[in-house]
Amino acid sequence: MRDLIRKISALLVSLAMLTPAAAVYADNVTGADDTEETVETVETVDDSEEADDAEDSEDSDESEEAEATLAPVTTSSSTSTFSDISAEQYAWAEPFIIEMAKKGYITGYEDGTFQPDNEVTRLEGLALFSRAMGSNNEVNEPILEIAHEQYDEMLTNYTLSWGSDEIVYLLYKGALQKSDLDTDLLGTEKNMPMKRYEAAIIITKAMGGEKEATADSGVTLSYTDAKSIPSNAIQYVQYSTDKGIMKGMDDGSFSPETSVSRSQMAVMLSRTVDQTNYTFSSVKLTDIDTSTRTVTVKDSDGNSEKLVYSDDTVMRDMGETTQAKEMTVGVQAIITMSGDTLVGIDTIASEPDTTVTGQYKSMSTSNGTISIRMIPTGETQAVKYECASDVAITFDGSPATMSSFSDGVYLTMEIVDGKVSVLKGETKTVKITSAKVESLDIDDEVTITISHGDSDYDGKTYTVADDVSVTKNSKTSDLRSIYTGDTVTLTVVYGVVEKIEATSKSGTVEGTVQAVTISSSPTITVRVDGTDTVYDVTSDVTIQINGEDGKLSDFSVGDTVKITTESNAVTKIVAESVQESSGSATGVVTGVNTSYKVITVRTDSGDTMQFQCPDSGKTVTVFITATGTTKKLSNIAADQSIEVKYTVSNGVYIATLVIILSE
Repeated sequence: MRDLIRKISALLVSLAMLTPAAAVYADNVTGADDTEETVETVETVDDSEEADDAEDSEDSDESEEAEATLAPVTTSSSTSTFSDISAEQYAWAEPFIIEMAKKGYITGYEDGTFQPDNEVTRLEGLALFSRAMGSNNEVNEPILEIAHEQYDEMLTNYTLSWGSDEIVYLLYKGALQKSDLDTDLLGTEKNMPMKRYEAAIIITKAMGGEKEATADSGVTLSYTDAKSIPSNAIQYVQYSTDKGIMKGMDDGSFSPETSVSRSQMAVMLSRTVDQTNYTFSSVKLTDIDTSTRTVTVKDSDGNSEKLVYSDDTVMRDMGETTQAKEMTVGVQAIITMSGDTLVGIDTIASEPDTTVTGQYKSMSTSNGTISIRMIPTGETQAVKYECASDVAITFDGSPATMSSFSDGVYLTMEIVDGKVSVLKGETKTVKITSAKVESLDIDDEVTITISHGDSDYDGKTYTVADDVSVTKNSKTSDLRSIYTGDTVTLTVVYGVVEKIEATSKSGTVEGTVQAVTISSSPTITVRVDGTDTVYDVTSDVTIQINGEDGKLSDFSVGDTVKITTESNAVTKIVAESVQESSGSATGVVTGVNTSYKVITVRTDSGDTMQFQCPDSGKTVTVFITATGTTKKLSNIAADQSIEVKYTVSNGVYIATLVIILSE
């Protein structure tokens, strides 16, 4: 309802905003305060600051450049045929007025006039530049919602009958502060004419230039009346002048206390819009990399894009200004661009997209919005979740309605932008057959992740009950016997695995070791007939080397091993030490590690070999040039051609002589 009222109010405001004061307030069109109060129209200020010298080829002495304003709204008049702007005295402003009217920023009167000489009130001026910053852009509606939540209570002191969208947006963007409201909007102040120095301030803020402007403390203005410009506006006047938005009068003055006319406001607004060139996009904020100072966003079509942010990029997390490292990712956001520059990122959802499982308890409806209460898996208290208006509902794989659920049904909910978008219900006990174990995590709570031909189960992770019942190959067992690749049947009760029935296939493989990973989840990579396969190593693996007990760390690249597997896990490794042999290889150096005393060589045959180069012990590597000059390992560099004489022990290539063929 508030959105509807706000939109109707905005429409009325647009029709009335920036209409001549007397006409507007008298017929209560704009809805501005003090409807009986009228403001006299004034002559344009000393014909001086033209809209654009380049556009006004005649040396006309039009009044100061049109510095635009006027609220967007359709009236009975055509934006291209305002009846009172074609006179020669308004030639400097006419194209700007028409442009801003077409873009929906300003409007005319119901009698077809524009009333270019009428003064712009402070509220009107603020509202127009708020629109230039995006307050009336449909993409920014979620930002307006957040802004209203933050500032509506504050606005109650200012009795605004229109313009609240624009003012809360300026507050949200930091272009206005509480003190500004007291100065510009309290009581009758909102209906007082906006002065030129006040326009300079809001222009600077609308362009995002306040930081730059206020950083320059040594401003010296060239205007003849510079001393009459309020001290708090000097830097803003300089900024708006430097940017070409405002110019001086014909006599060289700035005339800070002069009121801004509708025609002048139109020109200023047009120039501001052209220079800022703001565009707004609704995206999913998927990643922020502070090392590369980039953000990754995804549009509604699923296309991803990386954008570079800078110190000037303003980031707000649900309305609170923050830093990149504190931003919430995985949520919906609105990005503001000025050309190719990322100006701002505003998240509009507090929680990242996620999947929640648990036990259904009840549902309720309020103002047409459906909410459900569910006890999340692992919790004891019910939590309330709000559903999206287009939530997709299934029960046991078939389309369903909320009435299909009863107390105790197991739910899987996909939460997108803080609301339930997908709701899947299942009966209390579900038996999942023909699944494959992808991983078994026993770090904190035990969880099992499976792959499955049914997309409803594929890739899903389940919590495993502390007293889970486990059988392996029809024999009673425990979780230690469950390996990656096992085929399992899971009995799931309220989303928790109560029973695991696993089967596995045993086999033997013989090949050469390519890599060994020593960790809490150790692996061994074995090459067979040119194909490398990574196997998990069980915690109770049996290792025998030369008939004696060994350990995983005893193996080196090149060792020949015979392994016994269950599914994709190794339960036994048997190896015989490779007898020492010798050889020679010629190739190009691709890497040198002086810490580990290793040289990597791409041989002439295209193979990659690594050679240990010991400098102590039984074997010491000798380094010489082709001419017989003695060298060291530190003299070896990438891209050098070398010849290596080596021996092989337990699959390790040990260099005995390295001849440097090129330096």
